[in-house]
Amino acid sequence: MKFYVVRKGRQPGIYTSWPECEEQVKGFPGAVYKAFPTKAQALAYVGECLPDCLTVIPSFTFEPLAAPLSTGIHVWVDGSCLQNSRGRLHFGWAYIILDGERELHRASGHDVPTEARRHRNVAGEIQAVLQALAWCRAHGIAEAAIHFDYEGLACWVEGTWKTRTAFTRAYTEWVRALGMTLTWHKVLAHSGNPYNELVDRLAREAARSVSEKEKT
Repeated sequence: MKFYVVRKGRQPGIYTSWPECEEQVKGFPGAVYKAFPTKAQALAYVGECLPDCLTVIPSFTFEPLAAPLSTGIHVWVDGSCLQNSRGRLHFGWAYIILDGERELHRASGHDVPTEARRHRNVAGEIQAVLQALAWCRAHGIAEAAIHFDYEGLACWVEGTWKTRTAFTRAYTEWVRALGMTLTWHKVLAHSGNPYNELVDRLAREAARSVSEKEKT
């Protein structure tokens, strides 16, 4: 079996057959893809081309942190999907990164790939994980605890759930290719945890901001 990495194509990711790969690159202008004999080599190649090999991950530039990091990095994530009066969906994502109790960074946004929107609020949660781990990687963080309220975020990466869409497959392969040591901690949504409530609010605000812009 060969493993085909599509770096630039209709849906970047790793494919296990040539027909699947061909579907993503045939007729696609400037397609970039490569075949590997083992999955480990394919994942290594994905890691080399991060973060630009998957369309769900933007490019980042960051200032270095002023203080050294400990190993107690905690990442809280959440996503939102709101429907306006005309039935249009608006998405939001948010995360906060802590070193112990010290806040390192927080961010939110409303950019979710078109192919992911069928997942509703889960699309925002996935995007929050991707964005947060991209930030961690850019700052040399190799170990983190992820706090989330949708179990699929962990189950896909750990292999207890099968990825059935291109977006969840791309998410899973990208997270695994990072080479980070991650522990996953599911929390009960809207249970009063201050960090869970914070990222939930930020994600909803990000989704609402799109709706407000449409009114102007």
